[in-house]
Amino acid sequence: HPVVSNLCGLPDSEDAIILPKEEEMDVLAPPEQAHLILDADASQRAAIHAAMQGHSFVMDGPPGTGKSQTIANMIAELIANEKSVLFVSEKAAALEVVYNRLAERGLEDFLLQLHSHKATRKEVVKGLNASLTHQVPSNPSMTVQERNRLQRLRKELSEYAEAVNEKRH
Repeated sequence: HPVVSNLCGLPDSEDAIILPKEEEMDVLAPPEQAHLILDADASQRAAIHAAMQGHSFVMDGPPGTGKSQTIANMIAELIANEKSVLFVSEKAAALEVVYNRLAERGLEDFLLQLHSHKATRKEVVKGLNASLTHQVPSNPSMTVQERNRLQRLRKELSEYAEAVNEKRH
């Protein structure tokens, strides 16, 4: 099965996930088109991009490496694109951290906690109703001029980084 092949790290699996290079992320997924609720670096954005492409995968790593931040951003991005997502963790603490990060950004009506005391039938139905009837108002935090300015600055910085790292004989 392709999922088992991916979990085993077999690169020749036809469904293997190949994350884009970090330096390609601004072109593949321009930040101004993203719905990120927390800061994200290029490697985190690559994982979010893979999720948006419909890939399922396991995110693993030591504590403090930004996994819950990446997962919260991933879930927010999927919600913004009207997708469904199932987030499973071996540790309840990880579920709580991600839930709290999303709730702090006003997305709690889109989340169903099936691991807590809120997992009663009544609470699940209440949560489903809230997610179907609630709409998050758009709140752009930047003007068009500010976005254009930031795009121009990002382009200049990317070109500078490319020039500095270019091999010269």
